[in-house]
Amino acid sequence: MPPVVKVVLVLAVVAVVVIVYGRVVGRRDPERRRTGLTDAVRSEVSHEISAGHKVNAIKVYRDATGASLVDAKTAIDSWFVPGRGPGVRDAASSWSEGRLTDEARSRISELVVAGRREDAMRLYADATGASSTEAQAIIRSWDVNQNY
Repeated sequence: MPPVVKVVLVLAVVAVVVIVYGRVVGRRDPERRRTGLTDAVRSEVSHEISAGHKVNAIKVYRDATGASLVDAKTAIDSWFVPGRGPGVRDAASSWSEGRLTDEARSRISELVVAGRREDAMRLYADATGASSTEAQAIIRSWDVNQNY
């Protein structure tokens, strides 16, 4: 066998070993339990998006769910669009699911009546983990006579 063929063969074997080793050892722990989209994770994702840290939001989402990069990016891209995405649904349902306390509801209503919508949005976002865009959409339609 010519020496060039031997060198190519050795390089091919080394490349295969490196690739297999990287796939087996370099893999994340498959037994690691994913937390899923808990309220804390949703809050963290919403805050990362609101702060303009989309890459961090994608990382948090992937770590929690195990989603692929493409799926996580798609979820984050639609997260804060008004009327779409899990973040908006979560913010809109926060009062019906009991994540917004009675005290927070009454304080938000007081702020809305007083014309302090910015403070009401900030309080709503802090209380529910909603992004600033989500909080703005909710507070804009806040009805102080409604029992949220």
